[in-house]
Amino acid sequence: MSRPIFIVIILLIAVVAAVFRLQDLAERPMHGDEAVNAVKLGETLEGRGYEYDPHEYHGPSLNYLALIPARLGGTRNYVELHESMLRIVPVVFGTLLVLILLPIGDGLGRVASVFVALFTAVSPAMVFYSRYFIHEMLLVCFTAGTIVCGYRYLKRPGIMWASLVGVCLGLMHATKETFVIALGAMGAALCMMLCARWRVVHRVNDIKRLRPAHCTMMLLAAAAVSVTFFSSFFSNAEGVRDSVLAYTNYFDRAGHTSPHVHPWHYYLGLLSLYQFDDGPVFSEWIILVLALVGLGFTARGSFGGGNAVLLRFVALYTVLMTVIYSLIPYKTPWCLLSFYHGIILLAGVGVACLFQLKSEFFRFALGAVLLVGTSHLVWQSNAANNLYNADSRNPYVYAHTGSDIFQIANRVKEMAQAHGDGQDAVVQIFCPHDDYWPLPWYLRGYRVEYGSEVADESKSAPIVLIQPPLEEALMRKLYELPLPGQKELYMHLFDESGRETKMELRPGVEIRGFVAKSLWDRHERARAEADSTTEGLRQ
Repeated sequence: MSRPIFIVIILLIAVVAAVFRLQDLAERPMHGDEAVNAVKLGETLEGRGYEYDPHEYHGPSLNYLALIPARLGGTRNYVELHESMLRIVPVVFGTLLVLILLPIGDGLGRVASVFVALFTAVSPAMVFYSRYFIHEMLLVCFTAGTIVCGYRYLKRPGIMWASLVGVCLGLMHATKETFVIALGAMGAALCMMLCARWRVVHRVNDIKRLRPAHCTMMLLAAAAVSVTFFSSFFSNAEGVRDSVLAYTNYFDRAGHTSPHVHPWHYYLGLLSLYQFDDGPVFSEWIILVLALVGLGFTARGSFGGGNAVLLRFVALYTVLMTVIYSLIPYKTPWCLLSFYHGIILLAGVGVACLFQLKSEFFRFALGAVLLVGTSHLVWQSNAANNLYNADSRNPYVYAHTGSDIFQIANRVKEMAQAHGDGQDAVVQIFCPHDDYWPLPWYLRGYRVEYGSEVADESKSAPIVLIQPPLEEALMRKLYELPLPGQKELYMHLFDESGRETKMELRPGVEIRGFVAKSLWDRHERARAEADSTTEGLRQ
């Protein structure tokens, strides 16, 4: 495959990747983590600054990179933000994962690179989380950038590639604390490769290729990028210190002190075979099988036209990453992307090696299998990002906001509109452990008071949302504490007939709504007048 053809194919696949990632970006309900990140961005937009929190929210790169589309779109505050503006950031980096193969085509082999690009473009996991306003896709892209720039440096040592390696390392650090896992896996893979060089002279020659000046520049570039982000562009020196102290918290989280503890095979189960309830079967089997093939060929010393050193490194790095992530008890499904990208690289190598076999019949059969397998990935990506975009029958939906959120938010807004104060009408939300996300996103611009318990001394708002464990305390406040003649009757918010209808923030997390009878009556009168006016216009 000639280089011009290779470039054209990669660019076309990048277009396909962008199409898959861009369609209906705003349709899926906002995950709680997305909403939290949006609030942080809103604070930065409004001039309140950004300070890195070593306990939550991960690194600052997502926040600052999201400022670019926000500023370009003329957004001035949190209220003006919208889903597409936020999610375009991971879309860009998810698409860059395809384009980043251009400078490494000679390392992986061009045939392998084309299939890596194709699998990256249509993989359900890659597409789904490329549309999530969280840090993961940025981390995967910067990690891939480190590997690509490191390879280019070893091919032709120079200050530019050394600096770019440093920039990518700094961005990894500024994105998410788990970058240390990738860094450790890279280091371990390189050490294992050096140790495999039987003659000491070969090891010395390999190490001599790393020039001190270049290594110094790499470290300086990494430090410059990291310090710039963590110090909030030199306005918060403590952020740099906190970026180191954060690991005490995250090492504890990686253990057994979290509700997100899952067995070692959790990630592989999501990728290999997943079916929940009456939903469809999800499986990225074609990628997993081809990755095993690629791993086998690499172990045997067959590289499908790629660079032997790079492919051995990719194989060792991917195995180490998969093992480490599988052994860490704390698991959330988007974390699998970090090792899954390596698996996709090996899958591309597997395809290239298989196509080198001489049997014409085998090549034809392989082409048919690839067509079926890739078509299956395309179908799954479409299903995961449309029909099942917030459904537990999708393997990549995790603690996700349900579609009820739209009705909850719209109902609150309807009542606020009927109130004389409009958006300034007070809304109270009571949820144990502050488990009310992503309501702050959907009710942005409204006057909302949030609490983890019902306070008897505060005045009751005309609109109240509450989780069932606190409902008894609310009823006591509304009907037992007020003096005679001062009680206000409250109606159920989520049913137009006044009867209670069950609503959930996400599966298993119910939210109930109440509205003052006086406001309910005002809303009903306004609706009746609107219906009468509409009927009159029709006549």
